[in-house]
Amino acid sequence: MSDKMMEALSEVKSLPIIMLETIVERIQEESLLILCLVCIFPFMQPIPIPGLSSVLGLIILLQGIGLIFNGKPLLTPRLKKIVIPPEKFEIIYKAAKKFSVFTSRISTFKHPITTTRASQVICGISIVISAAFLSLPLPIPFSNFVPALSIFFICVGLLEDDLILILCGNGITLSVIWMAMFSYYLIQEQWRAWFI
Repeated sequence: MSDKMMEALSEVKSLPIIMLETIVERIQEESLLILCLVCIFPFMQPIPIPGLSSVLGLIILLQGIGLIFNGKPLLTPRLKKIVIPPEKFEIIYKAAKKFSVFTSRISTFKHPITTTRASQVICGISIVISAAFLSLPLPIPFSNFVPALSIFFICVGLLEDDLILILCGNGITLSVIWMAMFSYYLIQEQWRAWFI
């Protein structure tokens, strides 16, 4: 996966204008998963990046829906025309290069269950949930990183047919849901203690 992704991103990098539509067209096979990875690379750090999470979170969410229903990229005409400035794509490219080395080392447990339709649907649901949390504009450290990590493991797991990585990604999604529910009940209790 890493060689294929880096080769495709190198081709895109040399273009004068880089649009999301161009990335999908150039990568073609497995472009849905690679598009998710391209969108989460800016969040693979603890400090949230203001202004990016809502747009990129929506793009990833749509890819999760696409994975659930037909396994193909899902972009609105407006999103297809989004232009990625060369300096931002350079950041994405460097992050992709760094993480491609990492993924080739951690991907070790290939399993045929990862290629089933049920696996794609479950992973698609996890991507949608994680993308929804990612897109929330929360000024909290790790608020983007944790859901991005979930999406990263799921996408790499699907690209590499690695069951362990997929399970890690889905496990992180479950922990994100648990944290959200815990926070909701905690806030609700505090609200009642103060105002009721």
